[in-house]
Amino acid sequence: MYDPSGHGAALFAFFAGMAESAREYVRDKSLEGRASARERGRHGGRPKAVDDDMATYARSLRANGVPVPQIASRLVITSGKNKGEHPSVATVYRILAEDDDA
Repeated sequence: MYDPSGHGAALFAFFAGMAESAREYVRDKSLEGRASARERGRHGGRPKAVDDDMATYARSLRANGVPVPQIASRLVITSGKNKGEHPSVATVYRILAEDDDA
């Protein structure tokens, strides 16, 4: 039987408060760790698949009227997990969209 005004409500409120407190503690420690890593020159996240030379080449091909799917097939990723593969068409569109935003 459910009784929202009895001991169950107080116990539920207690557990909710403890969960919120634990979540805030984990969040604070995570932010401290990120700040510490940043001070040591370490940046999280996956490395960029496209370097500046590749982006310049993609922009020049686009200026010459080459379609984006063909641009993607001509580019080759030079480092990281996908080394030797071609970037996706969406990645090439994202590179070219950065020019439009600037």
